[in-house]
Amino acid sequence: MLCWCLILCAGSTIADAQKKAVNTELIYRITHRAYLDPTSGLAQISIALDQDSHLVREVNFRMPPTHFMNIRSDAPLAIQGDKVSWQPGASGSTLNYDAVIAHRRDNGEMDAQITQHWALFKLDHLFPAATTRALKSAHADAQLVLSAPQGWRIETPYGSGADRAFAINNPERLFDQPRGWAMAGKLAIRRDNSSGHNVSVASPMGTHLRANDILSFLNWTVPSLLEVFPELPSRLLIVSGTQDMWRGGLSGRSSLYVHPDRPLVSGNRTSTLLHELVHVASRMRAKSGADWIVEGIAEYYSVELLYRSGGISKNRYDMAFNMLEKWSAGYPCAATDRSQGKRTAAAVGVMRALDQEIRRKTNNQASIDNLVRTVLAGSRTVSNHSFREAAQALIGGPVTALDGCP
Repeated sequence: MLCWCLILCAGSTIADAQKKAVNTELIYRITHRAYLDPTSGLAQISIALDQDSHLVREVNFRMPPTHFMNIRSDAPLAIQGDKVSWQPGASGSTLNYDAVIAHRRDNGEMDAQITQHWALFKLDHLFPAATTRALKSAHADAQLVLSAPQGWRIETPYGSGADRAFAINNPERLFDQPRGWAMAGKLAIRRDNSSGHNVSVASPMGTHLRANDILSFLNWTVPSLLEVFPELPSRLLIVSGTQDMWRGGLSGRSSLYVHPDRPLVSGNRTSTLLHELVHVASRMRAKSGADWIVEGIAEYYSVELLYRSGGISKNRYDMAFNMLEKWSAGYPCAATDRSQGKRTAAAVGVMRALDQEIRRKTNNQASIDNLVRTVLAGSRTVSNHSFREAAQALIGGPVTALDGCP
């Protein structure tokens, strides 16, 4: 009897994913295609699934109608509000829909946009996460093909070029989907190799992004980053937009977005670029209430890596933590699903105190680096409880730095 199960893309285990390529008869093929249309502001998308023995019976998406429209297929399709259930045929089927490329954050500022000359977007927003009812251990051989108006260049975390098929392989998932930032259009692109990692920096022509400064900064700091986060992707894409877009930084799969005016080192000695690079390299995720840990670690290392690489002096290093402490005074260490601003600054203070306590109680045989490696050696998902337990195990007892923390 065939065994069918729900494969949750957001929660497939590494153990399950290691079954990939073991049995070629359990492979189904998916081609994700998108044409970027500047006239309509839409991406015209198709997901073509080719299979044998009806390996995949059902694919479920969450597709809000304000962002996804004109959903259709040559196979049975059920749509209820933002829930879409697609039932591919025994030999395969194709799902088609249009997706709005522009994306506004809660404050109204745009972090994705398409104009007559370029487009900047996150692939996650074009290809929504899916859950799949499929034969147990069946997995995807997936690829991505992006098309755009003639003359447009295309940059993705998977490679460069229009109408090229890029392989998508996420060892932690069975149902591979395109992820990360991408850019297309009339672009200014600079490339370099930083400690064996191919880095591309892309922005619209004429925005005067200091791409060469970014590449030089990475050549200086990446060696120190790799000592803590050795799994930095071998290919890294950094994208930027125009002045009217969101003025921060955002990480994605093997990629990150940064506003062209963001300094490499801010006045408080933190670095938005290093902060987001830590997210890219660590891929650490927070369980409910633990986002202060993930953001606190990223911000802590944005200062720490500058110091370790020789980018700032010991005096400026200490001043950075003092400034963050004063700015966040009165903000307690509290559970949160969205840490930012003063709450993240307060978390940095916890991380520094934690590092000092670990060093003191282990006679400098360990540091917060060891704690972070312990978290990353697992599922990369951290909770308030697991973080405290890992810290206690490292020092062999209660952790004073976490007093008052959830």
